[in-house]
Order: sequence, then C-alpha cells, then structure tokens
Amino acid sequence: MRQATAVTGIIDSGWAAWLPLELIAALEALGGGAPARRAFRDRLAAGPDPISAERWERFRLVAPSRIDVPATADGLTEAECYTLLEELGLVAGSPPRPVPAEAVELVLTLDHDEVRELEQLRSARVVDGVGDADLSALPSLTDTFGKDVGRNDPCPCGSGKKFKRCHGA
Repeated sequence: MRQATAVTGIIDSGWAAWLPLELIAALEALGGGAPARRAFRDRLAAGPDPISAERWERFRLVAPSRIDVPATADGLTEAECYTLLEELGLVAGSPPRPVPAEAVELVLTLDHDEVRELEQLRSARVVDGVGDADLSALPSLTDTFGKDVGRNDPCPCGSGKKFKRCHGA
C-alpha cells in the first residue's frame, strides 16, 4: 500500500512526466519491500539505458535551480537519489518516507517550432462559434493513448513498465 501512495504522490505533485526512472524506482523501493529495493539497487548498478539518459536530461532542464542535479545518472547512489527526492519535497525524514504532495509549477522554454504549434492549437479554439484554424492539421482528440501497443509491450509513456501494468490497466 505504501508503494501506491508514493507513486500517487508523484502524480499529484506534477513530477510524473519529468522524474527520471531512477528516482521513480527509489520511491517505489521505499514501500515495495525487499524485491523493490533489490530492483532499485540493480537499476543503479546497471546504469542508465538510452531512454533513462534522455529522461534524465529532460529532468535536469525542469528541475528547480536550487537543486544540484548531477550531469548524468551514471554512478548515482541510493543516498543521492533520496537527497534529490528530499530536495524536490517528495520524501522526508531518516529513513526517507514519502510526504503528501504539493502542487508544482513548471515553467518551460519553448523553441520556435513548439511556439508555432502552441499558437496553432490556441487559434483552433472556437470562441463565440468562430474558429479560424485548419483542424485537420491538429492532433486527433479521438485517438486513444497506446492503441497500437500490445499488453506485454513497454508502455509508451517511458516508465519502463509493461503497458498492461501502467496505462493499459
């Protein structure tokens, strides 16, 4: 039950999309018993795979400036993981325990293409029955997330879990 609380806290705090897989594993290890702690240690010992390394880079971009985030997850220790989680306000105490989540405001810098896409989406809004954008160029709202993913395939969200255990439940 503690594991569900830790992961729910990430989702409630807004960090779910940005938190590196190593730190998610650290949170899961807090309440998951010996197998979760062993999986966490094994993940750290193996080092980051390309997906984890990319996610770590994204995390470094959005992490608050008051937090000293290592350049890579290579050689990351359990203590460093829990220190980062504590600085984010996701755990507290010794030994670390999940804390109730608080809202997190993320400020992102968009490049030119992303700004243009955002403006296209904004202009497609219908205001007083009037909308002036070509709706065929916009992403479909009827497409289902993971519709082409098999139950036993990795989840497209990047969590590293099987689709059936993540977004396919």
